[in-house]
Amino acid sequence: MKKEKLLISSCLLGELVKYNGSHNKLDETTIEELKSKFELFPFCPEVEGGLPTPRVPCEIISLNPIKVIDKKNNDKTNEFLKGASKALELCKKNHIKKALLKSNSPSCSNQYIYDGTFSSNKIKGVGITVSYLNSINIKIYNEKELNTLLM
Repeated sequence: MKKEKLLISSCLLGELVKYNGSHNKLDETTIEELKSKFELFPFCPEVEGGLPTPRVPCEIISLNPIKVIDKKNNDKTNEFLKGASKALELCKKNHIKKALLKSNSPSCSNQYIYDGTFSSNKIKGVGITVSYLNSINIKIYNEKELNTLLM
């Protein structure tokens, strides 16, 4: 049986791509369950967009127009848009219909993002990459929705 394809945040697989040089690795049992059910396509839009690891934390400060800055007030919008475009192209090219992405990320979150003040306050919203993927109806899950994804 052919496996369904799944775009997955690289950090969830243990790749050291998180802004602080770390990861958000899921437990091995979960990773093995995902591998048994899906063909995984690991991806980090921030790294693919040209940002280094580690990097200064970034937050979305405006959605219309889109503007992303880092904590030192440097504009990182272009890098976020470039990473989102690459994710969109990867999904189109490989006919990917589902994604498991990191919650609270300015790229990958499907429910809440930080409010742009670097004060740890979250607001309802989606990351830049998720907004791109939503445009082609990719079903997005975060790591707190694994039960639903794996049903």
